[in-house]
Amino acid sequence: MLVESENMDLTSTFMAKSVGSQKARGAEILLDILRSEGTQFIFGNPGTTELPLIDALTVNPDFHHVWGLQEATAVGMADGYAQASGKPAFVNLHTSGGLGHGMGAIVNARIARVPLIITAGQQDLRHILADPLLAADLVGMAGPVAKWCFEPNSLDDLPLILRRAFHSSISPPRGPVFLSLPMNILDEIGSPPVLPPSRIELSSVGAGVKELAAGLLRFDRCRTVIVAGNDIAEPGLGKAIARVAQLIGAPVYGASWPSVNNYASVDPFWRGSLPTTAKGIAEILGRYDCLLGLGGKSLVSIVYTMRDPIPASIEFYHISEDAHDLGYNDAPKLGIFGNVRATLEALAEELEPRVPLTLVNQNIEEAQQKKDTLWRQLMERADAAIRADSRVEPIIAVREILRPLPDGFLLVDEAPCANLFTQPMHRSTGARQYFHNRGGVLGWGMPAAIGVSLAHDYAPVLCIVGDGSAMYSPQALWSAVHEAVPVVFVVLNNLEYGILKHFLLSQSQYNAGEHGFLAMDICRPKVDFQSLARSMGVESTFVNSYREIGEVVETALNGGKPHLIEIPVTGVAGK
Repeated sequence: MLVESENMDLTSTFMAKSVGSQKARGAEILLDILRSEGTQFIFGNPGTTELPLIDALTVNPDFHHVWGLQEATAVGMADGYAQASGKPAFVNLHTSGGLGHGMGAIVNARIARVPLIITAGQQDLRHILADPLLAADLVGMAGPVAKWCFEPNSLDDLPLILRRAFHSSISPPRGPVFLSLPMNILDEIGSPPVLPPSRIELSSVGAGVKELAAGLLRFDRCRTVIVAGNDIAEPGLGKAIARVAQLIGAPVYGASWPSVNNYASVDPFWRGSLPTTAKGIAEILGRYDCLLGLGGKSLVSIVYTMRDPIPASIEFYHISEDAHDLGYNDAPKLGIFGNVRATLEALAEELEPRVPLTLVNQNIEEAQQKKDTLWRQLMERADAAIRADSRVEPIIAVREILRPLPDGFLLVDEAPCANLFTQPMHRSTGARQYFHNRGGVLGWGMPAAIGVSLAHDYAPVLCIVGDGSAMYSPQALWSAVHEAVPVVFVVLNNLEYGILKHFLLSQSQYNAGEHGFLAMDICRPKVDFQSLARSMGVESTFVNSYREIGEVVETALNGGKPHLIEIPVTGVAGK
């Protein structure tokens, strides 16, 4: 197992039922490997080819099967669990049809670099030539979206490929791997050698720290900007980033399209996520003389404005644990391959003797003043959005939704109409408290919120989701009740694909401004979210006054069980 030193207590917890050299069915051997890897939850939707594993789970109660009524929901729950826990999650899908259903959710995991072990039952290989129902080239299907894929030819392959799958999923760049599991191999009885889990450390410091420190110190204080990328939300990282930021007076921005926060938003140096266009990113970075980039795939554009978001005038330094990130799209003056946290800690050790404490304190004070000003401006913008006709603008809805939440509350965000406000208004106190759909394939948010809650021992989670996004995975409501997770789903309902309308109206070459929109209004018929929630056992509340939102959210969260709150919000241009 590829692990970091903080997670080394996992393997001892689940070693109680080892098959060792005794003969056992393939499904039991699979569970023994999962147990040794620290796996507690198995996410899935079963079918005929998955029955050997499902049957084995009935006599292995130390595993908990998390049931999704559709495969995209199962993958989404596993995705949320993996991101919140920092551990690989195990998913079991139903052969070719289930893999197809889950493909969009797997794309999300690949883009967000989420460590998943995705499996699908394959037909019995003894009649595969006869083209049995739902048999397919599962490895070929999964290949374009998985880091590594394999289908075992015999029971002897099973232990090794499972170890390899865990290793590959967590190795930088992290991501989903896929295993096809033939029914006959899971039913076969044998005693293949079960390799013990491995301890692999990821704490190596990248070379070039002294040169990096010297380069940063050439610039005046507050002339360097730090961009903390997407795939580095590990324990202690935020503290290491803050230490360097304090020493050089550098504001800290997040990736333009993040999946999970890796820095506390309450910290004085935090300035939020970068814009989602190259032009917008370049305008911010152009205010500085030096850029320190952390992690990979941080400067993501959604629509084309220009090609290179890094201004030619800026001196660029880059630290990443994935060597492929360095020099991939941009040319840093110095790229350092190593663990980001450990390298930053070494960098701070180099900087501290050269920076007076009085200067550090001045940096912190000025950063806090700037942050207070930005927060005040955001709240003033929200106040200005209150409408005389009582209709609720997204910025007002988000402010009132978040108002009763304590700092550090777990939040899952898949509401495109309000994302611009949700990220800066959420007050995180550490990493992995805010989660966002980096992949962009809709239907991620509601199931991911369930996985986040499970990763935090059934902690309360707030999920803000758009009406369009909610209709991609409403089955998650059933799973929330089935798993008894205290997740509150807040549906911001603007009766449309508002983000698409906004884009069309911003482009003068399109016809929308004069001729309207096609396939973007979700109002004929309207979706009855209240009835939809109740049909799956979820209590629901409709609230159309911004003055009542905070109280309704607080009451729902205190209820300790799944709840859906629907808030009608204004659409494009307040219409």
